[in-house]
Amino acid sequence: MLVIILPFLLAARVAVHEQEDSDWHRNGPECTYDVLVNMSLANIVHEKDNFCSMIASELKCRPMGSDTLRCRFVNGKIVRPDPHDRRCSNAQNFVPVSDRFINEDPFEIRFNPKGIENLVVSRNIPKWRLDMIRTITGQLNVGFELDDSRDRFVTMENSSVGYCEVEVKMSRTGYRQENRHGDFEIDFEPERAGLVPLNRAALAIEKVRDPKNCPHRKIYFFGNHEDFSSGNKNTFMDMVTSISHMSVSPSEFHSYTESSGMMRTLNRPRTMRIHQKISLTLKSISPARDSMPEVQSPASTSLYAYTNLQSIPESK
Repeated sequence: MLVIILPFLLAARVAVHEQEDSDWHRNGPECTYDVLVNMSLANIVHEKDNFCSMIASELKCRPMGSDTLRCRFVNGKIVRPDPHDRRCSNAQNFVPVSDRFINEDPFEIRFNPKGIENLVVSRNIPKWRLDMIRTITGQLNVGFELDDSRDRFVTMENSSVGYCEVEVKMSRTGYRQENRHGDFEIDFEPERAGLVPLNRAALAIEKVRDPKNCPHRKIYFFGNHEDFSSGNKNTFMDMVTSISHMSVSPSEFHSYTESSGMMRTLNRPRTMRIHQKISLTLKSISPARDSMPEVQSPASTSLYAYTNLQSIPESK
């Protein structure tokens, strides 16, 4: 069975045993991703302060037609830092600052040949929750059309921090078939004349964006409830670096973004250092156990943080 992973780009051939055939066709295939969000804030009171937090979840997505994935998050939880991790000064006395995360309501990701075109969510979704969805699902965004004829170039890309100039480095490395594991094999779909198949050369993409070179840029770190892009009399926040990596082979899909920045508040003259890493890793492709409901009161939105929703015409 051929299962779409990223519309217009990637699909996986999945081995389906005869006794499982009805399970695959009842509710269709489902891709499950491991989601990890690592965050830290350093130099809070003392130079060696480094408060860490981690959120783990699963993202489950199903293809809906040729250009859409319908997804939802499940099993979200706050993960305690390793008590023996000396990098985290709050590891032994960890107290979660918030337990708010994305619920299990479905949403849709719509693609074009370059990557994510827009999201479709419930009109009633809180903005802070929507921004979490934007920054996690953004790990599925390539941002340009793949072509093996160029390995380094500059382009413009949509992301949660805005429409940004990015420096792209793309490499194809040899793939050893004996390292393959799992019950699926990923390759380009549709096939492209200018792309070597993944079973001959794995794909690695690095995207380095300059957060200060984004028209109408958005300063967003995971969990922000307020837009600091226009300044705030009590808080100053800025994003300094943002780098994304995506690697694809016949047996693996992994994508992550690391961002760093700084924050100052009116009552704390120290400049605090912010770091976050958001990663998405394909864990399995299996028959869906139940049906996934449609998005209720649907509205369209871009990947940009803090932006408003738009109406969807009934004809769509």
